[in-house]
Amino acid sequence: MERKELLDLLLASKLSLSSMESLTGGLFGASFTSIPGASQVYKGGAITYTDEVKELYGVKKETIKEYGAVSLECAKEMAIQASKFFNTDVSVSFTGNAGPTASEDKPVGLVFIALKVRNKLYSYKLELTGEREEIRRQCVDFAFSTLIEKLKA
Repeated sequence: MERKELLDLLLASKLSLSSMESLTGGLFGASFTSIPGASQVYKGGAITYTDEVKELYGVKKETIKEYGAVSLECAKEMAIQASKFFNTDVSVSFTGNAGPTASEDKPVGLVFIALKVRNKLYSYKLELTGEREEIRRQCVDFAFSTLIEKLKA
């Protein structure tokens, strides 16, 4: 199971984990913390569903104004700020549109995910299909598998 593998990799590397989630609404954090022992590495997460709350956690108002909350730039700042706020080595962020309607003139299924692993930042633009919950699940699955890949590299 990917979640357990991620936990094992973080433990072996003595790394801590945090998350900042928008469209996933805490699904990543809930999925990870369902693993026994997750508390050894997972320090916390923030559900930043609105622009105002993203800004409270350090995402710049200018970034949201210029690029939108549904953007690669916003996802990157979210990952960086999660790592700073929770003082973690690894962080993940999710922003996008899970539907059912377009927002910020951006289509349903457009998602941006960023990962901060130590001092490296990775960002991804995904164009997903499916119902709202399927899109959210695909985001979380992508993050788990990509974090595992980066930690193994």
